[in-house]
Amino acid sequence: MRRSQQSLRLLAGLASYVRTGQRAAQTLTALALSERQLSSQTASTSGHGYSSGWPFAALPLLAVAAAGTTLADAKDSPDQEGFHLLPLASRQRIFFKYEKRIRDMSTLDKVFEYFSSQEKDKHKFLADVDLLRAIVPTYPPSESHLDRSGSLDGERQSARPQPFWSKAQTGFFKQFDVDGDGLISYPEFLLVLTLLSIHERDVKTIFDVVDLDGNGQIDAEEFKAVMELLQAMANVHTSKVGRSHKLSIDSESGILVSFFGKDGDKKLYLPEFQDFLKKLHEEVVKLEFAHYDNMGRGSMAPVDFARSLVATADVRQVDKLLDRVDALEPELLRKRISFDEFLKVHQVERKLHTLQVALDFFAQVGRAVTKPDFVKLLKKLLNVTLPPHVVDIIFAVFTDDKGNLDTATFLEVMQRREIMWGRRKNSDTDGYPPGTLSRAMVCMRRCFYDE
Repeated sequence: MRRSQQSLRLLAGLASYVRTGQRAAQTLTALALSERQLSSQTASTSGHGYSSGWPFAALPLLAVAAAGTTLADAKDSPDQEGFHLLPLASRQRIFFKYEKRIRDMSTLDKVFEYFSSQEKDKHKFLADVDLLRAIVPTYPPSESHLDRSGSLDGERQSARPQPFWSKAQTGFFKQFDVDGDGLISYPEFLLVLTLLSIHERDVKTIFDVVDLDGNGQIDAEEFKAVMELLQAMANVHTSKVGRSHKLSIDSESGILVSFFGKDGDKKLYLPEFQDFLKKLHEEVVKLEFAHYDNMGRGSMAPVDFARSLVATADVRQVDKLLDRVDALEPELLRKRISFDEFLKVHQVERKLHTLQVALDFFAQVGRAVTKPDFVKLLKKLLNVTLPPHVVDIIFAVFTDDKGNLDTATFLEVMQRREIMWGRRKNSDTDGYPPGTLSRAMVCMRRCFYDE
C-alpha cells in the first residue's frame, strides 16, 4: 500500500509537468510505449519473465525519466534537484535496479540497444563506456550527476551525460573494431561477451580438444568454430525474433586479423591466447575503474568501491547491501582506492573457487571468518594482499551480526560476476539450460584427459 501511494504521488507530480508543456506529454508517451515493448519482448523471449507487478513498478521510473527529460530543456543547472520529482540519490538507485533487470532479463539485442549511445547509418553502436555498462552492473559515480547509463527508444540521447574519458578509446578494443571508426557493433559486442565467458582454467582444454596434432596452435577456421560453439553453450545470443540469432565471425573481423593476419595464414598459439584473455579482463576492470574515477584523479571514492562490490548482487538483496554502503562509518570514507587495489580485488574474484573451498570449510566446522583469517587466506591461497582499509570496507558491507564475514552473501555476490560474463543464466533458446558452458567444459576436461 505504501509503494502504491508513493507511485500515485509521483504520477500526480508528473501530471503537473505534463500540463506545463507538450514536450513532456510526448516524452511520456514514447517512454511508455518503449517500456511496454521492452517488457513484452523480454517476457516472451527470455528465460526470466517479468513479475506481474513489474509494469506498475516501472511507473515511478517513467515519471522520473519524463520529468528529467522535460527539465533538460531548461537552462538551469542539472544539480538543482528542486526541479526533479525525486532527489538524485533516489533516482540513481531506481535506475540502477531497473538497468540490472534489463541486463538480467532482456535478450542481448535489447541490452545492446538500451546502452548504445552512438548511431551511424541508422544503426546503433557502443562506445567503450557503453560496452562496460552493458556487461557490468555499474552504479552512478558519487562525484557526478549521472543517474542512469542507458536510454529507451523515444528519449533524447542528449539527456545522457558521458564521463570525460568516454570519448577516448582505450586502444585494446580497437582489435574488435572492423572498420576503425572507434565504435563497437552488435556482432563485435557478442564476440566480446563470448571471449569473456571463457575462464582461464578452460583455455588449455579448448586448445587441446581442437589441436589434434598437439603442437599448441590453431588456425583461423578452428578458432571461428570454437567461438561459435562457445557462443552457443554460453547462451551469448538473442532470441529468434531478435536481430541476430548467432555470432558470425567473418574473415575481415578485427580480432581474426589481429590473431591470424590479413591473409588468415598465421597460427594462434596457446600462450598468446591466454595473454589476450587476461588483458581482456583487465581492460574491462580498467573501464570500470575509470567509470567510478570520473574526475580523473587516479583513485575512486570508498563509497564507489563499496557500490562496485555489491553491484552484481541479486536485485532482491541489493537494497540491503546498498543501505550498508550508505551507512559506512566516516573513517572508512577517508582513504581512496587506487587502481592497483581495485585490480587486486578482481584478482580475488577470478580465483574465487580456491577461496570458496576454504571459506566453506570454515562454515562446516562452525568457525567464523574474522578479518585476520580473511587476510591470511588471501595471502596463502591466492597470493593476494589487500590493504587494511579495503578489507575494512569488504567486512562492513558483507558482515554478519557479529562483525565477521557473511561468507554466504560474499561468495554469492562474487560468483555472480563470473556468471555474468557468459550470460549463462539467460537460457531462452536452443535448449541450453543454465550453466551449460561450465558443465560442458568440465565434461571436456574429464573426457579428453581421461583418454
